[in-house]
Amino acid sequence: MLYLCLALCAMFLTFSFGRYLSARTRLVEKTIDETIARKLSESPIKIELARLKEENGVMRNLLIDKVENETSTSPTTHMSNADKARAMKSRTLRRREIFGEAIFTLQRTQDTQRSAPYSKIRS
Repeated sequence: MLYLCLALCAMFLTFSFGRYLSARTRLVEKTIDETIARKLSESPIKIELARLKEENGVMRNLLIDKVENETSTSPTTHMSNADKARAMKSRTLRRREIFGEAIFTLQRTQDTQRSAPYSKIRS
């Protein structure tokens, strides 16, 4: 009976020690991953990439708006002349708004590229 108790205690201690070491290893790996992520988030290249992704998303949304605007009024729809004129005026107004937003976005992009630290490398 004594040997059984000692064997169980040895197994329990071995299991506990193994869990302690694995927890410590996971903690060290987590700390290393956090340090790498922090260093990469401070990287100017990473910041530039995030900015480009944002601008890409804005331009994509503007293109989607443009397509939706152009397909908003179908020529096969039966409307009165006044409704057609109002729809065309609304469509033209929205087209101008979309172009204005696109021009603003492109100008802002050019301004940020001029002031970006890596703009000299691209030139």
